[in-house]
Amino acid sequence: MTSLHAVVERELGDGVRYTAYRSDGTRPIMVHAISMDRSVAGNALRLVKGEDHANGLERLSEMYRRYDSTSGHTLYAIVNGNFWRAVRNTMIGPCVVDGEVVEMNPYKRWTSAFFDVKGQTYIDTFRLSASVVMKGSSYTVTSVNRRSDSGMVVYNSFGGKVIPHVSAKEVERDFHDAVKDSVFRDRDSTEIELTKDLLRAEIARAQREANAEYPTVKIRVRYLRSPSVNTPLPCLVLSVDTGAVDMPLRGAVLSIPRDRLSSILPGPGDTITLAYSTDRHNTVRFMNAVCGTPRLVRNGVAKHEAQFEGSTGRRFIFDGLARTALGVDRSGNRIIIAAIPADRPDKGTYGATLQQTAQIMQLLGAYQAMNLDGGGSAGMVVSNDHVFFEGVDPLSRRVGLGIALVRLSLILRSPR
Repeated sequence: MTSLHAVVERELGDGVRYTAYRSDGTRPIMVHAISMDRSVAGNALRLVKGEDHANGLERLSEMYRRYDSTSGHTLYAIVNGNFWRAVRNTMIGPCVVDGEVVEMNPYKRWTSAFFDVKGQTYIDTFRLSASVVMKGSSYTVTSVNRRSDSGMVVYNSFGGKVIPHVSAKEVERDFHDAVKDSVFRDRDSTEIELTKDLLRAEIARAQREANAEYPTVKIRVRYLRSPSVNTPLPCLVLSVDTGAVDMPLRGAVLSIPRDRLSSILPGPGDTITLAYSTDRHNTVRFMNAVCGTPRLVRNGVAKHEAQFEGSTGRRFIFDGLARTALGVDRSGNRIIIAAIPADRPDKGTYGATLQQTAQIMQLLGAYQAMNLDGGGSAGMVVSNDHVFFEGVDPLSRRVGLGIALVRLSLILRSPR
């Protein structure tokens, strides 16, 4: 591949352009790309969580309409973000939405894009960690919005209205929804067989998590400032209880097994501190983060890093698949997102390998770029139109996270 040829161009707003390209070569690739100049006042990137829940999934077109009608901002386009785990629907790798951590734990050596309070993009192999300081003792947070072990868990608004929230009925519903979505699996980049054994195992695990959660000590807190990564967050203790508790407004629930407590519990009116930190760029205040794999462009060089990041599947690396990617130019001011549809024999176009995707992002001007969830999850909605389809989107897979390019209704100063 040596060049891309524009077949459709449209100005969406000041500094925002949609372009559809067709590559040269014997197996042409169709590329839908959005370029946004974030130095234009009001232009911004925002993340939209499916159903506003850690386990929620929505089709991109539904996510677009919901955000467009409720956010008050002008929504230009949205594409899919993180990979996610089948059945339980939790994000794979770090995910942060408006300063609130949805998923904390890293996966292998996967790449993330973190966005600071001014919208600057940092693409790197980030690892997130968290701790809570109360009554003079520091506790390590082992997971967010889901229990993965016997340590401290922080649940926030993305964790549900009541903690614990996991139920066998929810898991069974999500399983059957996943089976419906498996119509996309023939063009997917990952292959997880959705069997009855998997369903039974996930229901059993959900029940174990709920059973483990009920007897833990739950500290309900209200944030005393807006949350963000790499800035300590003071919290006011509202109550301390066990069993099922309600999620406080603008706050969180800290869940701690009794045998992990090393000091006297705080009481209502006390202040504790919750802190999320990155291992890289840890002095930068981050507000949003999305994870994917692999890195596609590093310092202007188009070369995917799948093996380094722990991905070895030949189909994922070498087959022509639907792909989605995110990048920035050398100045860091231009955000570039691209979506490549799967093979369209009727149109004479084909999906892309990882290396072809890397080359495409470089041709689009990306100096740094990463791959996002693809296959049946790949998609792009521009001005309420899914560009993979002609007219209304008839059917697409539900996804866990949307990456939106918007014009803010109010141009605000950076949070303090």
